[in-house]
Amino acid sequence: MHVHRVRVGFGDCDPAGIVYFPRFFHFFHEAMETWFDEVLGLPYAEMIRGRGLGFPAVHTEADFAIPCAFGDEIAVEQRVVGLGRTSIRFAYRVRTHGDPQSPVRLTGATVSVVMDLDPRRPTFRRPVELPADLRARIEPLVGA
Repeated sequence: MHVHRVRVGFGDCDPAGIVYFPRFFHFFHEAMETWFDEVLGLPYAEMIRGRGLGFPAVHTEADFAIPCAFGDEIAVEQRVVGLGRTSIRFAYRVRTHGDPQSPVRLTGATVSVVMDLDPRRPTFRRPVELPADLRARIEPLVGA
């Protein structure tokens, strides 16, 4: 499991003083970016700029249980729960950072596809097969 720490900022909150729900999808994406860097040892920026591969979300979902507010430090716990030919499915749990026994504040999931970002290739902006070296790094993590 990969854990991405987030300190909730003022701009993350709505007029009710709690995190505006779409921000969690941004936090999920941040967790995915840091997962590439910290777990796979493949910088996300290198995937985009060097290999011309993107990982846009094609499906997202979330179930909210306990609000998060300005100043909270939260942990976005990320796991790989599925690996397709052109996609990766992530599951998320959000808790209070530093307290893995704290109640789950929300759960979520994202399916990201591998997309060709190189305009010189005929598959530009289309899903492409997950590269073999990347698949080899991710497969042992599925369901862990």
